[in-house]
Amino acid sequence: MKKTILAVSLVAISSGVMAEQTAEAKAEVNYGDPTATFSSLGVSRSSERTQLNGTYGWGEGNMIFADLGAADKKDEQGKVDFDYRVRYFKVNDGLGYSVDVVGDRNTTTALVGGMYKFDITKNISLFPMLYGGYMKSKLDMPIKDSSETFKDSSLVQGGLYAMYAFDDGHWLYANPKATYVSRAKDFVPQIEVGGGYMINSSFSVGFKIDHTADSKISKKDTVGWLQASVYF
Repeated sequence: MKKTILAVSLVAISSGVMAEQTAEAKAEVNYGDPTATFSSLGVSRSSERTQLNGTYGWGEGNMIFADLGAADKKDEQGKVDFDYRVRYFKVNDGLGYSVDVVGDRNTTTALVGGMYKFDITKNISLFPMLYGGYMKSKLDMPIKDSSETFKDSSLVQGGLYAMYAFDDGHWLYANPKATYVSRAKDFVPQIEVGGGYMINSSFSVGFKIDHTADSKISKKDTVGWLQASVYF
């Protein structure tokens, strides 16, 4: 009987220690950090679109991101207006490499590159990034103030992700970037700002605002999103 009680007590103590270690490990991760390793499921909503978001992290800094979105209304061809993104990310001591595929019904873009994490203070981190890739479209893409169009183009994208991580796990960030489209011979400037608030160790709510500036191939546009995520 004493042995049984002792065994049960040891199991209970071990389970408690493991739970505390898991909670501490979660507390050490700031989910706004693009080089962090974690797993989650979430949903994002703008005024016209809904997007499902998923991440899966394993091993030494391996991450897979997957997003799938759809508009409330069908496109001009009467088909579902959807978008997607699949990304594999590998982190080594602050240096991250990624392969990224982004697209919709008519366009597919692949990017390869990386970023590096600089901790300026305990709470402030900077992530310079540089990517190269290729875009392929089924439709002719017009160039403003020109009679030329194109369907395919090589791309170079540079940017900076700046994050403020609160001690309680919340975060704010800004991600300005510019993509050079070689066929248009022009840059597409963009900026994304946002943040997240941890309701508890496993659930967050957040927001982001995407802004695209005018260029030869883009129109000025601003979209706001609300987000919710569960971590496990």
